[in-house]
Amino acid sequence: MDIFHWGGTLSEGAGCYRRPPGSSLKVGGLDVGIAGLPDIIEKGLERLDEPDQGQKAILLSELKARNYVPSSVQEEYMVALWAEFKKHRAVRKDKMEDSFKGIPREEIPWFPNVDGSKCSGCSSCVEFCAQGVFFFVEGKSHVVRPRECIVGNSNCRSFCPEKAISFPTMAELKETLKSLREKHKIKV
Repeated sequence: MDIFHWGGTLSEGAGCYRRPPGSSLKVGGLDVGIAGLPDIIEKGLERLDEPDQGQKAILLSELKARNYVPSSVQEEYMVALWAEFKKHRAVRKDKMEDSFKGIPREEIPWFPNVDGSKCSGCSSCVEFCAQGVFFFVEGKSHVVRPRECIVGNSNCRSFCPEKAISFPTMAELKETLKSLREKHKIKV
């Protein structure tokens, strides 16, 4: 079976043409060569602070800048590109979360505490936290993955209607980070 490809045909199994690894995506069930795929992914990874829609817009813009993408199949391209991007994003986030500005994450005492006497079991914190820090046990929220909490972020606290979630103060965090930077000889 011959498959049309830019500039000619490829014979399945012939082994006469190989794309460099990581330069194609499965789009609509077919392998499609994507010019600049690593660069496209990297551009998206530069903006990890963007919400998903913002990252998708960046990826689409970069994809179209380097490749012809027919509008009739644009959505299929984006589904494939988004799936690939999410794999790379997960790896990048894991690497970022292993340390915080060079300090091993396990040494930073930044994570929420839940006052069980105040927790009403509304599940707002569990639903809000994308890092999976909270888990419900016997109708109450508990911190089960404290080191997954993003250092300096305490937004989950504002979603708790009972004010059952607390964190160290920002002043305490700054002082702790200062002493850990000194311990690890990290210059600012």
